[in-house]
Amino acid sequence: MRAMSRLSLLVSSALILFLTGCTIWAQKPAAWSNATGAEELERLWWSEVKAKHWDEVEHHLAGNYVSQSGGSTRDRAQVMEHLRKLDLAEFTIGDVAVHAHGETFVVTYTMDSRGTFDGQPLEMKHVAMMTAWQKQKQGWVAIAHANSSP
Repeated sequence: MRAMSRLSLLVSSALILFLTGCTIWAQKPAAWSNATGAEELERLWWSEVKAKHWDEVEHHLAGNYVSQSGGSTRDRAQVMEHLRKLDLAEFTIGDVAVHAHGETFVVTYTMDSRGTFDGQPLEMKHVAMMTAWQKQKQGWVAIAHANSSP
């Protein structure tokens, strides 16, 4: 009886360890192809900017993309030129609100960021942001952006 009890304890312990090991999966990094909402699109886009993945950044800007910031309006090419001067060390997004209409999302949020711009220190706190995302043939693209930064 005592041998049976030890065997049961050993089998139970081994089974628990085995099942625990089977439930620990490495989390896959977020990807554009499986993004599930506008907040995730925004975080992915800023992550690409931070990583300086300029092809990905540009791929997710519509051909007629327009940005409004500090009284200046920029088209897609001007935005890319501007972003290439940005060395984003870190960013956080909060106060997110998403407004959906069919295949279009408008996401508003606040962003804190730190880094450099054109070699000069840059720190922004609670900058109000707004981006319009639209699902097109090539996937999700930003069609417009506005922020309250200078």
